Amino acid sequence: EHKAGSQLPVTPRFLEALIRLSEARARAELRRVVLLSDVEDVIEIIEAGADFEEQLPDEPIRKGKSKASAVVDRLKQQMQKRARLSGSSEFRLKELRELAGPGVKDEEFDRAIQRLNEQENALLIKGS
Repeated sequence: EHKAGSQLPVTPRFLEALIRLSEARARAELRRVVLLSDVEDVIEIIEAGADFEEQLPDEPIRKGKSKASAVVDRLKQQMQKRARLSGSSEFRLKELRELAGPGVKDEEFDRAIQRLNEQENALLIKGS
């Protein structure tokens, strides 16, 4: 028997999910009939998921690149491509803005240009 002190809220949606998952558990073992053990396994998995959810941080954790880093990477790729095709490695700020793309905000573009100047050893001449 399942312990009655469970903290899982029982709603119609939860019961429908329990039925679907129990049926899937039975099908995974090539059975057409759902056994009590299938239901108990599903409940155990749901409870483990609820316990895990409580351990998740309240604030989102950012993974991957920042928007400015993604813009820097895109600009570097486009600059290298254009330099190979045209033989020129000089770019005007207006050209770089176009290379960044229309979805890039001005502040993100400015941060990317600053990063190109400071960290990526790209020499960008002011007033260009």
